[in-house]
Amino acid sequence: MLAKLFYQDIKSWSLKNQFDVITYIPASRGHFQQRGFDPVYELYADIFDLKKLLVKVDADKPQAQKNRLERMRTPQTFLGLPEINLIPRNQRILILDDIYTTGRTLMYAHDIFSEQGFQNISTFSLSR
Repeated sequence: MLAKLFYQDIKSWSLKNQFDVITYIPASRGHFQQRGFDPVYELYADIFDLKKLLVKVDADKPQAQKNRLERMRTPQTFLGLPEINLIPRNQRILILDDIYTTGRTLMYAHDIFSEQGFQNISTFSLSR
């Protein structure tokens, strides 16, 4: 699996950066059913104690099939799970993704936490 190729580099980065809560960009239900796994979760699960805090709503078509303008016009696709309410607002949050293209996905995920009152929110993606 591709995740094993990047394991050592991600692990090294994780040891230099500390966060209280680590979550990830989840696959939508449709993509999960189509693939049978969540690629972002699988990429990071052996390194981080991941908390599922977001749900991604199925979109009209995958981000990979959209051009830049279509990506930028994509409406908010995330909902926060109730577990977010159990996290103290002073916690350091890390949101993980696999590929950063326009930044729209991570921006929308960041917005969910920001709207809930979190102020220390960081993101990490494997590739840009």
